[in-house]
Order: sequence, then C-alpha cells, then structure tokens
Amino acid sequence: MRELLRRIPQVSKVVESLKGLYPEVYIKMAAREVLDRFRREIAEGKRKSLEGLIEEVEERARQISEPNLKRVINATGVVINTNLGRAPLSEETLRFLSELAAGYSNLEFDLDSGSRGSRNEHVEELLTHLTGAQAALVLNNNAGAVLLVLNTLAKGKEVVISRGELVEIGGSFRIPEIMESSGAILKEVGTTNKTRLQDYERAINPDTAILMKVHRSNFYMEGFVQDTPLWELASLAKERGVISYYDSGSGLIADLNRAGLGTGEPTLRESLATGVDLVSCSGDKLLGSAQAGIVLGSSELIEKLKRNPLLRALRIDKLCLGALEYTLRIYMEGRQEEVPVIRMLTQPPAQIKRRAKRLLRKLKGIESLEAKLVKDFSKPGGGSMPHLSLETYCVALRHRGMSASLFSEKLRGAEPPVVCRIKEDTLLLDMRTVSDRELGELRRVLLSVAA
Repeated sequence: MRELLRRIPQVSKVVESLKGLYPEVYIKMAAREVLDRFRREIAEGKRKSLEGLIEEVEERARQISEPNLKRVINATGVVINTNLGRAPLSEETLRFLSELAAGYSNLEFDLDSGSRGSRNEHVEELLTHLTGAQAALVLNNNAGAVLLVLNTLAKGKEVVISRGELVEIGGSFRIPEIMESSGAILKEVGTTNKTRLQDYERAINPDTAILMKVHRSNFYMEGFVQDTPLWELASLAKERGVISYYDSGSGLIADLNRAGLGTGEPTLRESLATGVDLVSCSGDKLLGSAQAGIVLGSSELIEKLKRNPLLRALRIDKLCLGALEYTLRIYMEGRQEEVPVIRMLTQPPAQIKRRAKRLLRKLKGIESLEAKLVKDFSKPGGGSMPHLSLETYCVALRHRGMSASLFSEKLRGAEPPVVCRIKEDTLLLDMRTVSDRELGELRRVLLSVAA
C-alpha cells in the first residue's frame, strides 16, 4: 500500500501530461479530485494499482470543462417540464434576447426625458391590454409575487384561505410557509374537500385583510367536494371591505378551450372579470415565457406593492423581462400559436403521429433496436391542468442488450442529453415535445447509444 501511494504522481506532472487538451484550471481541478480518490481507495484496500489514472483525470477534466447547464431534448411529453426549464422560448424571442444581451439597453432609462425610468413600464401596458387589468407589476417569480402581496397588504393581519388550497409547490415550498414569511397570519377555513362561502364569511373579523384563493395547479379533487367560486369570494370581499386575491399559478392568456382542449382553465382576463382585486401568476407556465411573477388588478393596490422596499429584492432580471415583453407582443399580434408551449399543447394528434413516423424511418437499420409507433397520453405539466391528458404518439424503443432503465441512463449521458419516460420496461419517446429540427439529432444520439 505505501509503495503504491508513493508512486502516485504529483498534480503538476499529471497536468503536464494533459496540457493543451483542456484549460489548465480544469485539468488541475480534475487531477486533485482523482488523485485524492485514488489515495483514499488505496488506503481502504479498494485499489491495487494506478491503472487508468491519467484516463480518469482526462475524462473528469472534460466533464468539468463543459457547462453544467445544457440543452436537453425533452421526449417526456410533459410540455411545461419544471425540471427541464419549463417553457421554451420562440426563435423570434431568442433573436431579440441575443441582441438585447449583447450590449446595453434602456432597462431603467427613459429615452424621451433622459432620466431614470422603470423596468415595469416596458410590459405594464401590454399586460393590461391583454388581461383587462387596471394595472400590472412584474417581479422575479410567482412565489415572490405572493410574498410581496401578503407582506404589503396583510402584514400582521389575517389572510383567510381554504384548507383545500394550502398546496405545496415545487421544491417542497408550501403556501403556508410563504404566507408565514410574509408576516401575514394564516386563517384556515372549511375542510380539505369542502369550503363554502359561509366559511369565509364567518371567518371575517376586524383583523382580516385578505380573502385568498389558490389555484390547485398540481392536483385536483373529485367526488364529495365543494368549492367557492372566485366571483362569490370577490363579491363577499367587496361587501365586507376586505381585499380579494387569487393566486392563479399558471398565467393563461390564450383561450385553450377555443383550441378544442376543453380544459375549463380560466384565462387571466376571465379571472379578473370576476371582480377579484388582485391576480398573480407565473410567466413561464401557460403564458409560455421566461420565469417571472406577474400581479394584475387594482391600480390602487398595485401602487402600494410598487412602494414596498421588498420589491427591489424581488425585481425581474433584464433578460427575463425581455423574453416576457417579446412573448406578450406575440400574443398582442394574435400569433399565439407561435408560443412554443401553446403550439405543443394544441398540436393535432395527426401531426404528432407524422413526426413519430419520420423518426421511425430514421431508425430503420439499427439492428440492436426494436422500434414501433404507439398511442399514449401527454401531460401539460408545470403545475397546470393536472386533470388533462392529451392524446399523443410515441416511438416505443427496446434495446436487445440493455434494460430500459440502463438505456434511459445512457441517453441522459449523451450529447445532447435525451430525457424520456419508461412504461412497462419500454422507452417512450413522446413526439409532442420533440421538434422537427431535433429529429436528426435524436437519431444520431440513439444510433450512438444503441451501438
């Protein structure tokens, strides 16, 4: 063991042997990591030679030198896939962002007056036009929007909410915890499955600030259930002189019911038409843009939110703002089908089937693969419309020498990585979320991994 430890080369020697392959800083990082591991494994009796040391350093240096964030081919069929970055942006939006990011911009500069401006002004008029709201405010995400609304309008006061709407959102964040962080006092009413208008009415007292409703974005309830409609809650709030607030979650502008999906999901305009004082939502879900939090509604209340010092900590980044503005302009011009999320959600099954058949033709001749066309169902994802299943077509793959789980693992390690789903020990590549331009890449990856 001691002899083997003495033979371990110095970091500088390893770096010298791999010089020029990758930037030196990454080779050093890799060398230290691999050498430390070799020493530990030798001391534990798990390694009897130094075989493969240089090769392992080289491979690790290659891994470290590549960006951690990378483009992924989403073959899961989940359109708004939170783990894979939620909403992809349109090519038009990307071109606009490329120009915006390459230099300076009028982010907070009024070009007419030559004085300081507001980043909110770039999108407020677009949002009010599209939704019918009196005013609008944008910040970094919807959890931040909830935090700002409650901190501004209900700090030290009670916020009445149904027990059936105390949801947990992504990353184990829970609505009650966000409410507590805001300084508001949570007051639960009703039961898990039934909350009536009278429950809210009985809970109102001099300490009540807000009647809050939260969209059950990532689950739904059936059976012996009762819910209080938003318009009833808004009417009660006005009658009793408190604020009504709806966290709508997904931020739908397009009418998906007109597209034949029959979702029953209200648009932002429809939600505001109930008379609710404030509505908040995400920018990167059904709206189909970059991460953002959007608050819409009463100009008097929005003005109070704008004056909260907390807003600076929650303000939206310039690139997210640029993506949001350009996406909103696509809606303004009546081109909603060019927003990738909307296009994928409303794709006719026949179009998806044709794409699946194209991939099947590209896979002919790969002897290690069994490939066939199967009909299945996609999900909208991203905490939106959990009850909805969308008819889709997949390319079902079995590898003659690998299990489905191992095959899937190797696809995730490819370049670019391919993420799919497994059903009955078969890989399903859902063509709803694979674009036409990705088919060639997908064939190349499958050919490489299958070999």
